[in-house]
This record gives sequence, structure tokens and C-alpha cells, in this order.
Amino acid sequence: MRTAFDRARRALNFLELHQLDPSPSHYEFALAVIGAPGSHLSEAVAAQTDGGLRLTTATVQSLVDAYLSPPREQTLDRRERTVMRQAQELGTLTSDAHDLTEALGRDMDAFVAAAGEAPSAAAFVDRLSDAERELAALRSEVIQLRDNIVPAPPPADSGRDDLTQALNRSGARDVMARADAGGEAHVVLAFSVDALEAINDRYGRAVGDNVLNAFAATLQQTFAEEELIRWSGNEFVFITRGMPVATARVLTDQALASFAARRLRLRGSGEPIGTVTASAGLAAGAAGGQESSLIAARANAALAASHGGNQIEG
Repeated sequence: MRTAFDRARRALNFLELHQLDPSPSHYEFALAVIGAPGSHLSEAVAAQTDGGLRLTTATVQSLVDAYLSPPREQTLDRRERTVMRQAQELGTLTSDAHDLTEALGRDMDAFVAAAGEAPSAAAFVDRLSDAERELAALRSEVIQLRDNIVPAPPPADSGRDDLTQALNRSGARDVMARADAGGEAHVVLAFSVDALEAINDRYGRAVGDNVLNAFAATLQQTFAEEELIRWSGNEFVFITRGMPVATARVLTDQALASFAARRLRLRGSGEPIGTVTASAGLAAGAAGGQESSLIAARANAALAASHGGNQIEG
């Protein structure tokens, strides 16, 4: 039992180190990493965190897909079995509907053939009503099974984050391509809200989402000419072109100060949640080096947060 508790503590420490939400999926991932130090998964984690970088939710998901998800053959086999079972159920429902229609037809034939001895009009209306309800229920089940067998296509990626309406990673590709094609030097700025998980734990994730929205609005107001990117759950990024490093640093200071000065309150009660701060990392480079600068800026932001937050590194 002590070994199980030790593994649980180590898994939670792992999640805390990387500032990952202790969700069931993250916890299982952490257990897999600490439980097999020499595995391919552990080696991949070590490579991703080289230089003190923290794992992000997106990185964890990619590692789960690569090392912990069942092989594609197993997944396809499971899906085929599911579709076969649902097809059989669909056939049964269709047969039931046919039987119900035939029974209703026989009732009507009997009513017409023996009008003098037929049941009362009220009884026949009840029979029709029952048949209508049963057919409606069968129709709903048929539609549900059809949708399961032929699922609706996933919604198209708009390139925008649903919560903050900042660009998401796919939307950021165009920004990075333009920065590369312009041949200009760039400055990458990475930001994160300090102690966001503590806010989520105390007030709930909905409040944490409101804080992220407020932070995104502050960044967009300060960097009005730049495209804001939500890189991961608690990471926001700007990829600027032609902006002097000194100007980027001044604007970053303004953004952090403006956010710390905001008096965020709970909706409904109006209770203040206290001062909330953010951290930032900065990295500059020449055209074509945005990926390296992005990695450096995110590492600097994580370093700033580890030093207490409300400051810039880089």
C-alpha cells in the first residue's frame, strides 16, 4: 500500500512541476512516466523537457497519442465491431417497425370487416395513439443508431480559440509564415497567468476561464497592432515583426502592470478574487528562426513564473 501511495505522490508532484491540471488523463500519464523510467515514453518526456521546459497539455496529448494509445489496428477492429453491432440493432428496430405496422393493418382490417362487432371508437383511437407513440420511439432510435454508424463530420477548424477568440495554433501558422516571408527580425513574447491552477481549484474552472478572457483582453489592448495567439491552456504568444526589443519590453511591462491593477471579481456575488498577476518571456531572432525563438520565449516565461511571477525574463 505504501508503494501505491508513493507512486501517487510522485505522479502529483510531476503534474505540479509541469503545472498540469491533475485530471484523470494527466494523472494516468504521470503514472506511466514515473512507473517506467527507461521506457520510450520517459525518454520522449526527457527530450521535451530538456533545458528546464515544462510540458504543456498539448504536448502531453501528443505523447499519449504516440506512446500510450492502442495501435491503429486495434482501434479500427473495435470500431468495426461497434458498427456491426449497431447495424444488427438497426435491423432489429426496422423489423419491429414492420411488425408494428402489420399489426396496425390487421386491426384496421378487422374493424372494417366486422363493423358491427368492432371495438368502440375510443378503444380504436387508443390503439392508434399507442401505435403512433411506439413508431415515434422506434424512429428516434433508428436515427440515433444511424448517426452512430455514420457520425457527423467534425466541425471545421476556424483558426480561432473558442474561449478567447485569439488565434489557435493552426491559425498561428499564417502569422509565422508571414513573419518568415517578410525577412525581418522578430521578437516573440510568451505570457501566462500566475497561479491559474490555484484559482481553478478555489473558485472553479469557469472563474479561471473568465480570468483568461480578462488577460487576453488586456494583451490585445496593449498590443493592438499584433495578432494574439493562445498557444496552450495558459500560454499566450505574440510574434512581432520589425518591433525593437526595447519597445517590446516596454509594452510587456505595461501589459503586466495593467493586468495586475485589474480588480477581478466573481460574477453574481461581486466578491473580489484578489490581485492576479502574469509572467512573460521574451526572445528575439532573425527571419526564419521563429520556432527557436518561440521555444526560448516560453522557457523564459516559465522561468519568470518560477521566480514569483509578475516579471519578464529574456
